Amino acid sequence: LLDGKHSEKEAFLIKLLRSDYYLAMMMHLERIASIFPRTSVSMMFAYGSGVIAQRNSEIKRNMIDFVVVVDKPLEWHKENLKLNSSHYSMLRYIGAERLTKLQTDYAARVYCNTMVRVGEFSIKYSVIRTSHLISDLIDWKSLYISGRMHKPVRVLIPPTSRELEEACKMNLKNACHMALLILPEKFNEEQLYTTIASLSYSGDIRMKIAEDRNKVANIVQQNMRQFAHMYEPILNHLCEEIPLTRSGQYFNHLLTTDNILHLLELLPSQVLFEIENYMQKCNPQQCDLEEIIFSLANDINYAEKLNNFQIIVYELHEKCRVDKRQGQMCTESK
Repeated sequence: LLDGKHSEKEAFLIKLLRSDYYLAMMMHLERIASIFPRTSVSMMFAYGSGVIAQRNSEIKRNMIDFVVVVDKPLEWHKENLKLNSSHYSMLRYIGAERLTKLQTDYAARVYCNTMVRVGEFSIKYSVIRTSHLISDLIDWKSLYISGRMHKPVRVLIPPTSRELEEACKMNLKNACHMALLILPEKFNEEQLYTTIASLSYSGDIRMKIAEDRNKVANIVQQNMRQFAHMYEPILNHLCEEIPLTRSGQYFNHLLTTDNILHLLELLPSQVLFEIENYMQKCNPQQCDLEEIIFSLANDINYAEKLNNFQIIVYELHEKCRVDKRQGQMCTESK
C-alpha cells in the first residue's frame, strides 16, 4: 500500500488506520500532559521524533517533547513546583520567582525541564510566556520555538487568543517567504517542505554527522501529508499575492528583481536586522537596510548569499542555546 496506487477500498482503510492512530496518539499525549498545571496556559503542543514519525526512527524509543505556552509564567511555575517539584532538580530550591526570572531574562526566554520520567516514558518540556512566543513567531527573535513550529507538531491545546493564532500563521508565512528566496524558479512540493524544514538546522554541525545527514529528508518524506495540511492555505494565498503558479506538486516562481525585493521586505524583522549587520561588515559603505536589500535583490548571487544568511539565523538560534546553558537551563536537542 506504499506505492500510492490504491483502490477506493484500500484508500478508505488507510484513512481509517491513520485516523485511529492519530486518536490513539493524541489520547496518549493528553494522558502524559495531564501532569501539567493548566494555570494561564494559552497553548500546548508536542513535537519531535517522539511524536512525529521519521524514517529509520522508532517513536516509542524517543523522548517526548512538549511546549507549554503560558500567559503568567510565575503563577504556572508556582503551581508546577507544588505538583512536580522533582522535575526541576536542584533549581526547585531557588523558588518560582527566580525560576521565572531565569526564563524571561535569557535570549530564548524559555525554561526547560528535561529527562523527566512519567511512568515508562521520558519527556522534556519547555515553558514560554505567550507574549515572548508571539514575538518569536512574528519576528524570529530567537527561532527557538518558532523553528520547531515550521514542522508538524501535535497540538494538545490550540491557541486561546486570536493574536497567538495569527502569530502561528505568520510564522508559517515567514518560512514560505524565506524558502521562496532560496529555491530556484522551478521546484516541487517536497523541495519546498525540505527547504522550510531545514531553516532552523542550517549551520548546525550535527547535520554534518552521518547519522543526522538525512534528518530533514526523513522528517519531510514521512510527513508530506502533514506538511501539506500546514502550508496549503498559505501557498494558495501566495499564488494570488505573488507571481507563483502551481501545477499539481510543481511550482513556478518568477524571480524578477521586483519580486525578490518584495519577498526580502516580507522577511521577519530579526532576519532583516541580521542581514543588515552582516552586509555592513562586508561593505561598510552600505548604510541602511533599504539600500542593502535593494542591492541584494539586484545581486545575481542573492540566493547563495541568503543561504549564508540561514547560517546567521542558526547562529542566532545557537546563541540562545548558549544563553540557556549559562542560565543553568537544559541544552535543547532538536
